[in-house]
Parts: sequence; structure tokens; C-alpha cells
Amino acid sequence: MKFTDRMSAAWRALTGKRDPYAATYGNGGTNGFAGGAVNRLTSSLASWSGSVNADLDGALPVLRARARHLAANNEHGKRFLTLCATNIVGRQNPRLQVRAMRDQRDPNKPTTLDKAANETIEGHWDKWGRTCDLSARHKTLYSLLRTTVKGVARDGEAIIRVVRNRSLPYGMALQLLESDRLDEGLNARLDNGNVIRQGVEIDSALRAVAYHIKTSHPGDSYTTGKPGTERVPASEIYHLFTADRAEQVRGVTWFHAIIMRGSIIHNFEESAVVAAQIGASKIATLERSEDSADMGPGGGLADGMSGGLPQIKAEAGEMFELPPGYTLNSWNPEYPHQNFESFLKACLRGLAAGMDVAAHNLTGDMTDVNYSSARIAELAERETWMIAQDWLISSFMQPLYEDWLALNLLSSNITFPVSGKAIPADRFEKFRSASRFQGRRWSWVDPLKEAEGNLKMLEAGLTSRTRLASEQGEEFDDILDELAAEHVAMMEAGLDDGPEEKPDPEDDPEVLAAKAIAAGNVRAAELRRDAAVASQPHIHVHQGAVNVTTPEVRNEITVQPAEAPVNNIVNEIHEREAAPPVIHIAQPTVNVAAPNVEVQVEAIMPAVSEVAITSLPIRKTTTEILRDKAGDIATSVQIETDA
Repeated sequence: MKFTDRMSAAWRALTGKRDPYAATYGNGGTNGFAGGAVNRLTSSLASWSGSVNADLDGALPVLRARARHLAANNEHGKRFLTLCATNIVGRQNPRLQVRAMRDQRDPNKPTTLDKAANETIEGHWDKWGRTCDLSARHKTLYSLLRTTVKGVARDGEAIIRVVRNRSLPYGMALQLLESDRLDEGLNARLDNGNVIRQGVEIDSALRAVAYHIKTSHPGDSYTTGKPGTERVPASEIYHLFTADRAEQVRGVTWFHAIIMRGSIIHNFEESAVVAAQIGASKIATLERSEDSADMGPGGGLADGMSGGLPQIKAEAGEMFELPPGYTLNSWNPEYPHQNFESFLKACLRGLAAGMDVAAHNLTGDMTDVNYSSARIAELAERETWMIAQDWLISSFMQPLYEDWLALNLLSSNITFPVSGKAIPADRFEKFRSASRFQGRRWSWVDPLKEAEGNLKMLEAGLTSRTRLASEQGEEFDDILDELAAEHVAMMEAGLDDGPEEKPDPEDDPEVLAAKAIAAGNVRAAELRRDAAVASQPHIHVHQGAVNVTTPEVRNEITVQPAEAPVNNIVNEIHEREAAPPVIHIAQPTVNVAAPNVEVQVEAIMPAVSEVAITSLPIRKTTTEILRDKAGDIATSVQIETDA
């Protein structure tokens, strides 16, 4: 009989009905999906599935127990819980941020943030967080959240009960309970139409309306008798878990996919360590033949007896001769094997994949990690953590805050720190709608590259400072306030004179020196022109012969900085004619000599630093001008020398 026929016969024998899956038996099945075929190759695979709650009826406590064992005795399990608490909660996240706007009666006025009220609500929330734990084991709300997240990851769920009492700070507190308190063995159908599944009472819409909590922990050893059960309304319970299927009422440990692999890897590593320890110990035995001489136990080499057998102690470098008839046999196991590391890495990568984390973060092994691979892995993992943060905020933090805000606005407990005036209760919707929680964010592997990329995005107009601050878990308004406060504090302390002014390029010492030289040259040219006009000879024809000698014009320009006369720039200009004209007239000779004109221009530069002045060399420029008989310039030679 074929396998498929035996399957159909077995089904008919068990149920008395025709096998409904008989049509899918055979070569691949008729439904078109090879994975749904039932044949010799797939007979060991699952062929039927019930509801998620039915699957968890007997498996839930077993899964929870094995996950706790894995977290307590496996280093990778413990590391995963630390990663969950660090990346989902961090030090002080999710952090409340209230951004309500000020009420403006005049619509023409600009709307501004109501900073006083916003900061007051945030301050009271933080103050309540330091007293929110009913048992006082957790000194902050964030410490309680880290324990809660670890419980969800390890046990699959966490239970937080809200206790409201006027005697408590701000009228309410939180009681963190283990998931064992929720009676998974309680299943019933009630007269009001509700159904209890694994301790959770749900209505016809599958909405939880109450929880049946055990009055004591079922695992406590000091209690006597079976613990009772208390029905607690859903309004007083936060049942935190991530649902994988639609009608799931209880949470499953996040270790469920790697419990088997984690246990196998742990046992394999433990066996490898023991094998390596044995391999490091050399063991030798003496084998005696039947015809060997009887020389006593160990052939006379025994140092003592252990368990009735002779024991021989050997020291390093010791050599000895075996007695006749004895043979030395050694046992030398070669372990650890050279492929041990690569095999273990492959196993750990599968373990990390089952936990949705990067392998180098789970194991701490950075051997094969570079910037590119680390960035790709970090981006994918951080997206997973942000999804978990959103789940925690929407499932617990936001509804808890709204409950706390409504209660304390009605009780007038939220008061301004200076005036003591309470925020009115009718402002609840204003502050509720303007409040949100910001999850923690992370710094990058190479902050410099990320900062340069952000700057380019800002320059291109593809992002904003507000968005960049939000990606780092900060508020841009808070950064502006902090920068303004720091600036005022530094001004008051005399450490900051305001924004640093950029130096004017026109104030550069070299530019100033060039300007002074140019101004001196212009002024010298003007003086030469005036001197030439003033020195023109007056010739009277009625006189005798007149010898006119062109005067020598000497212009000396001294350019020196103020308060620093050590650097001089001297320009000297000498003019002479090639042959002075001589006019002979039949009159007595009159020698008319034009006066010598010496012009000295001193240009004072603005004050500059001593370092800049001393860096300028002292230069002397001399210009020789040769004129022809007509008085025109024939040759001009300029010579620059160091003074």
C-alpha cells in the first residue's frame, strides 16, 4: 500500500470520515503549491494548525520557563535583554515633550509657545516619575520601564496595575507584576457572553474587559495552598505584549524562535571547552605484555596508587627507561578543531537573525566589521528598535500620561513653580493634543561624515534643523533656549563679548601699506607738477643773453606707519636736462637760475601690529629723468635698493 493510501486509511479510521486532504496527496498536490503536498518527503512537516490561543494553551508556561533559563544561563540571552532595555528605553526615554501654543485672542498677533505651562507639566511629570513605583524598588519611571521591557522580551508579556489613591503622590502609582500572575489555565464562557481565555476576559469584539489575577505568585515556595484569583477591570491593567496573530490574547517570548538553537549552541560551546581542556592534558598509559617480568605495579615506576591502580608522575623534560615487556601508549586528542571558529560564527549569525539584531552587537565580535557593513547593519537594527519604541509609547506611555494629566488637572496638582497657580482643568485637550514622547536616538559610527552629510542636506534645502534635532532625540526649541542661556551666562561672566566679527580684508597691513604708497605717489606727482609750473623762467628779451639752467627737482617721499618709524619706504626722483639751452642776445648776459625745489611728502599709515610692521622691508626707489633740449623727457630710469 502506498504512503498516501495509508494516510487516507488512517484518517478514516480515526475520524470515520473521508480524508479532506486526500486530493493534495501525490506528486506535488493538485492545489499548485508544492509546500502543501503530503508525500514521503514532507511527511514530517506540520499538516494542521489551530488557533494561536490553542497553540499556547499548553506551551505558554513551558516557553516562558525555557526563555528564563536561556536568559539566566546563556550569555547571548542575557546580552539580548540588555540590548532591548538600552535601545528601547535608554537612560531617560521615552521623554515627554509638551509643545502647546499660547492662547491668542488677537488673531493678528503671532502665535508663540506657552513655555511656562509646557515646562510646568514636564516638570511635574518628571517629579511623579521619581515616586511612581508602588513598591519603591524603582526610583525612576525609566528604571521601571527597563524592567518592563526585559519582562516582555523574556516572558512575552508584562502586567502593570494602576493604583489610584488620594494618599499617593499625584494620586496614582504603578505596580509591576510578573506574567505568572495572569492565570493561563483559566478558560470559561460566562453568562454575559464574555469569554475567559488564559485568564483574559474578552467580549464579543475580542476586546479585553477584565483580567483574572492571582493573589500571590504561583511559583513562591513559602505559600500554602492554591492562590486565589481576583478579577481586575481592564481600566486598571496595562497588559503589554506584541501580537503576532490576529486573535492572540497572551504574549509569546521573543526567544521562541531561537530557544532550540540557543540551547544547542550553548551545549556545543560547553562541550568544546571541556574537550579543549582534555586535549591540553597529555595522558599516557603503560601496557604490559603477558610474558613480561613481574616487577610489581607500574613496572617499578609507580609513585603511588589511586583507586587500586598505579599512578606515575612525570615532570617536564624527564626521560626514563621502560622496564622489559612494557609499552608506552599516549592519548592525544586534537581539539579544538581548526573549523570550530567558523562553524560557531555561522551558528551565532543564525541566533542573531532570530533575535532581529546585528551579529556584532549580539556577540561583541567586531573582527569582520568595517564602516560600510556596520552602517548598513545599524540602520536596519535601529529601525527595528524604533518600531519597538513606538509600540511602547502607544501601548503604555501615551495612555498613561493622558490618564495622569486628566487626574491631576482635576485635582489642581499641576501648579506653576513661582505663582503656585494651578493650570485649569479645561486646558486638558490643549495639552493632551500637544504632547508627545520622544524615543532615544543614537550617535553614528563616524560622526564627522554624518555631520558633513547633514550640512550638505541643509545647504541643498532637503532637510531642516528641526528634523535633524529630532533624529538625535532632541527638540530644536530646547537647543535654541540652551544656546541663548549659555550666551547670556557667558556675557555676564565676561567670557564672551558677543559674536566674533570677521576681519575686514581692507584692514590687512599689506593692503594698508600699498594704499599709503599709492597715495604718496599721487601726491608727489601733484607736487612735481606744481613745482614745474612755479619754476618756469621769466625771459626778458630786452636784456642781454640769458643762460637758463633747469633746476634739479628732488622729491623725497617717506612712508612710515604711525607709532612705528622703523620701516621707511623712500622714493627719490632726480631730473636733469641733457644740454641746458643757452639763448644769446645782443644784450648783456643775465644769468637766471630757477630756485631748487625740494618736495618731501610724509605719509602716515594707520596703526598696525608690530609683527606686521617689522615684516615690511625698508625700500628706496630712485628715479633718474633725462630731458632733451626741447624740455621733453628723453630717458627715465627707476632703481630700487634696500635702505
